Amino acid sequence: MAARASIVVVGGGLAGMSAAIEALRQTSHIAGVTVALLEKEARTGGNSGKASSGINGVLTRTQKSKGIHDSVEAFVQDTLKSGHGRSNETLVAKLARDSTQAVSWLQEDFKLDLDVLARLGGHSFPRTHRRPDLDGKPQPVGWGIVSTLGRHLGEVAALENARFKLVTGARVIKLLPATQGGVAGVVYETIDPDTKVIQQHSMHSDVVVLATGGFGGEGSKPHYLKQYAPQLVGLPATNGAFATGDGLGLAAALGAELVDMDQVQVHPTGFVKSTDPGNPTKFLAAEALRGEGGILLNGLGRRFVNELDTRDQVTDAMNKFCSAPDTRARHSASTEEIPKEPLTAAFLVLSQAAADSFGHGALGFYEKMGLMSRAGGLEELAATLRVDQAVLRKTLQDHDSARDKGTHDEFGKSVFPQSALNPLTPSDDKLQIQIQYYWGIVTPSIHYTMGGVRFDDMARVLRAADGAPIPGLLAAGEVTGGLHGANRLGGNSLLECVVYGREAGRQAATLVTSAFFA
Repeated sequence: MAARASIVVVGGGLAGMSAAIEALRQTSHIAGVTVALLEKEARTGGNSGKASSGINGVLTRTQKSKGIHDSVEAFVQDTLKSGHGRSNETLVAKLARDSTQAVSWLQEDFKLDLDVLARLGGHSFPRTHRRPDLDGKPQPVGWGIVSTLGRHLGEVAALENARFKLVTGARVIKLLPATQGGVAGVVYETIDPDTKVIQQHSMHSDVVVLATGGFGGEGSKPHYLKQYAPQLVGLPATNGAFATGDGLGLAAALGAELVDMDQVQVHPTGFVKSTDPGNPTKFLAAEALRGEGGILLNGLGRRFVNELDTRDQVTDAMNKFCSAPDTRARHSASTEEIPKEPLTAAFLVLSQAAADSFGHGALGFYEKMGLMSRAGGLEELAATLRVDQAVLRKTLQDHDSARDKGTHDEFGKSVFPQSALNPLTPSDDKLQIQIQYYWGIVTPSIHYTMGGVRFDDMARVLRAADGAPIPGLLAAGEVTGGLHGANRLGGNSLLECVVYGREAGRQAATLVTSAFFA
């Protein structure tokens, strides 16, 4: 006999967990309503757990405590501008409007200390919330959020196992069609831990929420990427290999429309590890590194871009100014072509002030991972990067001159979070000792897929044939398309997972409650 749950959530990242939590809360007064969350990996978290820069929110208690006078309208305009005219304005308006409550939900209900703010590229105000170091150790924001929500769901499963079921290692392979159209459940596979035999199961339900993520982690087996953005095949990626776009095919088979599938975000700063430069999976250099004052230099030690421009603009500038043999940053001292070295790369450099602002817990983690290094002064930094010291000094001085004057620099940058040049500091023995710089090498990497299933601001998946909602089918997170348009702002991914995940949970609860009392 097939299993049954009133609501099935497919995908255990932040969007899926938000949907499950909200659905459970909205139906807590109805004992007969059950929720199941199916995750194909061995544990929940997904790409949400890898997010490092933060979650956006306006008019939050954190913004207010710091005297930041942001607005929903400013957030909407920043997001629409970043999307280059392709974003659905209704979806964007809801994202911005609900951002206050989304951050508050995490802070109040789950006691998450989202008390550090940064202004990321393309934003008019500091509105990207992350967690502070704790006892000198980093608190990664994405992992902190999903692990906290995961523990909550684990507690719910233990206390209310009749109402909630979490199944890991469960890969959904089909949506069951309802007799009158719509969805009636899922078919999923598991692998028997003893025999290693694949077993197939079905689970009937009134509502299915798709929260399966994007398709930016296909690695050596491109499918959607090869079909819609073949020019990007072969680039490294920051995604987990599990990000294969499973939900897109599931929804399309039921008649859902796919939108903006060719819009794939290449993040400009994936770390290039000196001991493994050719690894196709890159660890993301958090955008907050630039948001707190980090600068980008080409292989000659010169700046080439406004570091706080949108991700697509920074990536385009890197491809233009950091791809020639002499302008490409590299770990190796050789000028010969090295296949394992990325063909486009830049130096990411933080002054001591920028490092202090970003947080030494996270920087220490990057150092331990072999992704960032230190240099004791400008002379040592120039020698380490193998650039002319006079050129490097002028580059940093020009940055700081524009900062001091409060003007735009030659790249259009008008926000300078910290100085780029370290001051000279006298030591106890009267010698001039320069404080430290922090540096790493970064390369453009596939990061996020803006395209996905078309949905509305009630998280309902829309049919390709007539644009009408598919009964019982909801979606949230990176599996959806139409929200971000041609480019996603940093900090909007975790936010959309919470805003639209919770919306999907509310809508699912409404649907099953209506059916329950019909």
